[in-house]
Amino acid sequence: MSYMEWAESQLAEVELLTSMFPGQDELELTDQLALAELRSYVENSASGEKPPPSRPQFFIKQRLDSSVMNETEFILTCAYPSEYPSVLPDITVRCSALSRAQQTEIQTDLNKYLMKNCLGDLCVLAAVDWVKENVVHFIKKSLSTAPAPKLESASQPPREVFSRLWIYSHHIYNKSKRKNILEWSKELGLSGFSMPGKPGIVCVEGPQSACEEFWSRCFFDYFYFLRIL
Repeated sequence: MSYMEWAESQLAEVELLTSMFPGQDELELTDQLALAELRSYVENSASGEKPPPSRPQFFIKQRLDSSVMNETEFILTCAYPSEYPSVLPDITVRCSALSRAQQTEIQTDLNKYLMKNCLGDLCVLAAVDWVKENVVHFIKKSLSTAPAPKLESASQPPREVFSRLWIYSHHIYNKSKRKNILEWSKELGLSGFSMPGKPGIVCVEGPQSACEEFWSRCFFDYFYFLRIL
């Protein structure tokens, strides 16, 4: 395929996703400029020209239908390499009901599925459907393997584990998000620092439970393309 054919396929998929997920609570395009540049390239460029360096990125947020899951949600983040669909897109799955190990496991299984069944084709919808069908299994497995709570001696209170969390974000510019970082860390008794810009980096340290709560708030407040380092 040529650069123009790749770009045309990417634009067609974005337009399809926009029509299928019309609400911002379902689909959020995180870089409107990149999409505008892609559209301009498809409509105005010669077939031999290379596409713009900026790449479309977006979130798809879905709520599981099963009542057993207590309205659990998952978020799929996606970014297009310039050669997509000849190569797989950069897709990340996040679900608050899964542990980090399970999120790594479901991510690995999704990538294997897409590599085997979708390489060379548009595959974001296939990824959404696969996660819908399989994330429930991971959640149920998590519930079934969770250890029973232990009764602690009154004279020996449980010892809190100290953690340090490094969070990498595609960018942090929004003033309200920067304010949230400071307020949440103060509320949860965490120390650390943040580096706004592109990319954005946040480091917090303190009790493990507080770090996990901080991570959960950052993720569901739509900090773009988060990674734990």
